[in-house]
Amino acid sequence: MLKSVVIGFGLALASPVTAQVAAADPASAPSAQQKAKDPNRMICEKQEELGSRLGGKKVCKTAAEWQEWRQQNRDALEDWQRQHTNPGTPAG
Repeated sequence: MLKSVVIGFGLALASPVTAQVAAADPASAPSAQQKAKDPNRMICEKQEELGSRLGGKKVCKTAAEWQEWRQQNRDALEDWQRQHTNPGTPAG
């Protein structure tokens, strides 16, 4: 019972916030969208180092560089999967 009351209360509080976001000044919206799609903006991410308890390191790249890096990783994974999948051999 308490759980449903807490969830209902949380939803009631979230509704006015959503309405306020939708009522934002439309003149500022295009600049925010342009800034979000700018390929030259810098994005920093913390990357964990496998096998280390000391944490990771902070890596900063432009949005275009991150997109290219992710595409290269995706391509490498797909290549590996293609090479190591043999559909002609029955399992077992």
